[in-house]
Amino acid sequence: MIRLIEITQSDILNGEPHDCDKCAIALALRREYKTDRVDVGIDNSNSTPYLSVDSKELNIDYKMEKIVHDFIELFDEPFVDDENLYKETVKPFTLEVVEWYKVK
Repeated sequence: MIRLIEITQSDILNGEPHDCDKCAIALALRREYKTDRVDVGIDNSNSTPYLSVDSKELNIDYKMEKIVHDFIELFDEPFVDDENLYKETVKPFTLEVVEWYKVK
C-alpha cells in the first residue's frame, strides 16, 4: 500500500532547518502518523535520505529518494544569505511511502 503524505507550505514555513525531528518533512510525518517520534535526514555514508517513525524506517522508492534528498538539501542549505528567503525556494510536495504488511 502507498501512503501519500503532503509536505505543505505551512510545514515549510514552520519547519526548522538542520533539525531531524522538526524539519518540514518531520512535521508532516508527525501529523500523518500522530507521533512525536520521527527522524529525518541524509545518511552521510551513502547520501541517501532516511525517514523513520516510531523507530521504524519508512520505505520510499528511488525516484522519491531523489525528491526527498533534494528537498532536504535545499531546506537545510539555502543558497541565499537571508534566513527567511530560502523558505520561498522549496516547494510543497507529496511524499509517497510504501507500506508493507505481513499477510497472516
